[in-house]
Amino acid sequence: MLVSTPTPEEIIRDYGPKVYNLARRILGSESDAEDVTQDVLLTVIQKLPTFRGEASFSTWLHRITVNAALAYRQKRARRTSHQITMDPIEELIESGQHKLPIRKWAQTPEKLLVDRETQEVIERAIASLPEVYRDVYILADIEGLPNAEIAEMLGLNLPGTKSRLHRARLLMRKALAPYFEEKTS
Repeated sequence: MLVSTPTPEEIIRDYGPKVYNLARRILGSESDAEDVTQDVLLTVIQKLPTFRGEASFSTWLHRITVNAALAYRQKRARRTSHQITMDPIEELIESGQHKLPIRKWAQTPEKLLVDRETQEVIERAIASLPEVYRDVYILADIEGLPNAEIAEMLGLNLPGTKSRLHRARLLMRKALAPYFEEKTS
């Protein structure tokens, strides 16, 4: 059965945030995820006529995103130079004002802190996983892909995928325990 193919506009609108979030989790960097997202969306739109519809569109898109993120990570690992962080003072114009207008926050910093604290703890725990476990964990427990599909994407066998996922979950539990387990008296 052939599956309907989304338009380029639908791809950007409906799948762009999903591609970005998956890439960010794999790469651990927002700027790298932005680069990968642009590359993936451009690639998907260019290759849309070749999509045969034998698998679901989201499966095809996941595969392209994972492959692009892993390739980007390998490329980044080969780089020898480090980026220099810009001094915050350099971001101010000569008059001492910000270069760009400052917008009001939609929520107070205290509210944002309360709302995001748990998410940040979980994201840090995911980022601290070794790459071999992080990739499987993200694809299984964040993206909800079946183990067989993850195995195929990452070039692993099914038992190896299950083993890595189990170890990743154990590492996540250990990392999150101090924040979520009840304290004993």
